[in-house]
Order: sequence, then C-alpha cells, then structure tokens
Amino acid sequence: MDTFTKLQLPVVEDRLHGPNPAVSLNATYYEGQRVVYGRHSNSTWEALETLIGELEGGTGVSFASGQAAMFASSLLASSRLVISEDTYVGSRDLADFLNQRALIPCTYVSEASLHHPSGLTTLQEGDVLMIESPSNPLLVAYDIAALAEACHAQGALLAVDNTVATPILQSPLRLGADIVVHSATKFISGHSDVLAGLVIVADEELAERLFEIRAVVGSIIGPVEAYLCFRGAKTLGVRVRHASASAQWLANALVERLGREAVCYPGFDEKLVGEGRQQSAGGALLSLILDTADRADRFVTQLGVFHHATSLGGVESLAERRSKYSGEERLPAGLVRLSIGLEATEDLWADIDQALRAAGVDDPAS
Repeated sequence: MDTFTKLQLPVVEDRLHGPNPAVSLNATYYEGQRVVYGRHSNSTWEALETLIGELEGGTGVSFASGQAAMFASSLLASSRLVISEDTYVGSRDLADFLNQRALIPCTYVSEASLHHPSGLTTLQEGDVLMIESPSNPLLVAYDIAALAEACHAQGALLAVDNTVATPILQSPLRLGADIVVHSATKFISGHSDVLAGLVIVADEELAERLFEIRAVVGSIIGPVEAYLCFRGAKTLGVRVRHASASAQWLANALVERLGREAVCYPGFDEKLVGEGRQQSAGGALLSLILDTADRADRFVTQLGVFHHATSLGGVESLAERRSKYSGEERLPAGLVRLSIGLEATEDLWADIDQALRAAGVDDPAS
C-alpha cells in the first residue's frame, strides 16, 4: 500500500532526564493529550515559564518578544493603560499605537509624579500603571512598594518592566507589583541571539488571561528560542553580578572624569539601590552625557572593545547614542548608553578613556 506506516510510540514514558529540557518541535498533538495544538502550549516553553516563575515568585507566561509581552500586559487593563514618560521608547510607541487606533485608552504620567506616589490621584479602577525601574536609558529607580500601594488604593494594577534590574537584583512581585515584564532578549537569554518576552503575575486569574491572549493573538515563542532563554537563565546570576560590579566601578570612574551630573547610574541612588534595599546592586547599564551630539557620536565611533549597536544585556559590551532614534528626542542629545558585558573591567575603562580623549574630552587629572 502506498501509505505511511503509523509510527508506534512507546506506551511507557522515557524516564531518561538531564539538566536541559527537550526542544519540542510539535505543532500538533495526538488526541487525548492535555494540549491539542502547538499555539496553546509547548513543553519547552513550560520549562522556561517554570524557571522564570520561580525566580520572580509568580506564574510565568512566555511571548515572542519583549514588545509582545508588553502588548499582552496592556490588555490586562479594563480601563486605561497609564505609562511612564520615563521609559523605553518601544513602550511609548506601543501606547501611542493603542491610542491612535482607539484600541486601549492610554495616558502618560511624569517622572515627578512617580516619585510622589501619594499624588497619583488620577488613577482609576481597572487601570494598569506601567513603569520601568530602573528606567531606560535615564536609569532612574522608583519606589515600587509605594507605587503598588498607591495603585491598589484606587483599584489599579502596577506593571513593572524588570528587564534592566533582572530578578537577580530586584523582585517587583514581592514588593507588591501585580505584573512583571521582561524582554528576555536582553539579560535572561544573555547572548544577543534570541527575541523573546516574559510576563510574570502573582494572580492566577491574570495568568489565565495572559495564556488566553497569547493563544488568541498567536504571539508565541519558538521552542528553540525558549530553550536558549532557559539555558541563558542558568548563568543569569553570575553574568549580572559580574557586569554590575564592572558597571559600578566604571560609573564611579566616569564621575571622577566627567562630574556627577554627566553620569546616570542606579547605584548612586542610596535610598532604593544597595544591599538590603529594593534593588540589591546598580546593575549592568549606565549612561554618560557629553555636551553635544557630535562629541557623543565621535566618542562612540572611537570605541574598540565596546560594539556600536543597540540592545543590552548580552555578554558583549555595547554603546549607542540614544537620542538619534525617532521618539527619543526627550533625551539629552549627548547621552550615550553603555551596556556592560563580561569583558575585563580594566579593558573597558581603557577603551572608554581613549575614546573620550579622541572625542576631545580631556582627563582633568592629566
């Protein structure tokens, strides 16, 4: 007969297990299993979701990208999405997109308002307030516990983008937040080879809504990408602590070179950042502000160890002038964001030092 012979699978489960989840490439499943179709779940996703759920203290849901994770989180708002002005440009692009197409009402809240949560009286029941702490790229930390209290007093939910701090340095759900979002493209995968997003919630009803959103919209992560995120997360603690220590040293050296007002780094916030505080260390991201866009461009192009590229959170150090991008006009023209990788700190400083000199920024100590 010109037909395929039906594959006879073993009845008894294969009990061989190792440290890595299998990469499940099934798009469909046989009748009688708990999942019917690959858009609804996948065992490799589930391994990643379990891991990130344990790290953040909630239920994890994976998505195709950080932007997809942000979109899904915005759909948890039954009233409005309220978003910080001081946040990643992609988040603001999403808010504008939703507004312009009348999908979800969106409004903005200022940095000053976030520093005084008791004054957030315009929140409404059903709102989702979405913030970053630290923000990107100005790297401002906000009091998550105080903001959560202010949100809950008015029937709103607090969503925190924890991409920059990572669950190694900060636990927003344990501070009272309702929703945590990650661009897993960054530190969690950690090797600049994956696009992925994660949302973690403490409430199971919110988790079920997120699973439904993912299945209906189809913004699913690929199984290979899920595996790479799982593998990257195994070294998350080692990578983040090493890069954070380097960033703290470099930030201090840049303050001596450029002055305190020219360096943005969360580690300088003694109220919210440090051992035993909201965020246990400053993290791997810092920004320096040079006097002109031209000088900043010359600085970036002279770097040799740092790669001139966007993104952050990989093992390699990256540098870029953020205000050159559309939508980032709010930033100082000479702001350069540095994502600190795993290279030797002294090599990174030597590279920064020579690039500053080449850009015409003399060392005052010389």
